[in-house]
Amino acid sequence: MTQREMSSKGGKAGTGKAKARTSNQARTAVNARWGKIPADLESYVASEKFDGIRAFWTGSEFMSRNGNIFPAPAWFKAGMPDIRLDGELYIGRGSFGKLLSQIQAHRSEWDGVKFMVFDLAVLRVETLDRIEQLAKLQLPDHCEIVQHVEVTREQLDALETDIVAGGGEGVCLRHKTENYRPCNFVKVKRLFPDIDRWQG
Repeated sequence: MTQREMSSKGGKAGTGKAKARTSNQARTAVNARWGKIPADLESYVASEKFDGIRAFWTGSEFMSRNGNIFPAPAWFKAGMPDIRLDGELYIGRGSFGKLLSQIQAHRSEWDGVKFMVFDLAVLRVETLDRIEQLAKLQLPDHCEIVQHVEVTREQLDALETDIVAGGGEGVCLRHKTENYRPCNFVKVKRLFPDIDRWQG
């Protein structure tokens, strides 16, 4: 993993809470968030957006978005399937700094690190079919398959609000019938995490 890749998210660790915004700023933030929501929401499935480090399992190694190999310890690779997976290295909500330290440390054993698998990196397979195939995989205990759910606009609002209130990042939307591409999803997150859902 390069210094550029690590520093691109480094600002998330250890930052203080944003100052309280006025109601007009809150309205602008939430409207900007909802401006990204597809009109045909019924054609998408939703999952939590994790505050981790994007990683691909190649069938033999964990690789970054830029093609660099992560120095994963042997136990972390043991039992992994011979198929390409897309996911994130993750410790928990609000723990990006701790995760970064684990990944960067020389000969680290990656204590507490999980691989959150949210997609099967296989071309020419639609999203729902990929999710179905993921559910059938036998993975090691440190891997977790991310759950995808169908949501209405109101349910998406509630889901995103609960995730942010719990210290999470937001939500990802994936189209049900689109083929796999690494960036083929819509991110739904607040501009200002300390703002409650706008009720006006």
